[in-house]
Amino acid sequence: MCRRTCYSAVMSDTSLKALTDKVKQVLVKYKSNFPEVTVDRDYFPFKVTEEWGECLQSYLMLTDRGRQKGLSKEEIHAEFTKEFADVLGMLLLFADNEGIDIEKAFDEKWFANLSNEI
Repeated sequence: MCRRTCYSAVMSDTSLKALTDKVKQVLVKYKSNFPEVTVDRDYFPFKVTEEWGECLQSYLMLTDRGRQKGLSKEEIHAEFTKEFADVLGMLLLFADNEGIDIEKAFDEKWFANLSNEI
């Protein structure tokens, strides 16, 4: 199936920079397809919130805390996975739009603890 093959090819470089570059390409295409949508500074935190809500809805379904809507657990998990990707994509776009070097931020905030006692 091309979807899985194409996805694997896209994900061959999994650095955060490479992922950010890919989601930025999607954003350019989105803006071209939907010129009526205002993509300004506020767009990104609002979209993170929207996508997180959709992700949580899928999670609630997956953990039997929400209506199943006639879907199997496998279908729900597949939707949860896609929504999780939406959240990460929007977070990467948000960080990029705010001039955040996310890899540097991880090094300074999270990974600095690897060399110290936690």
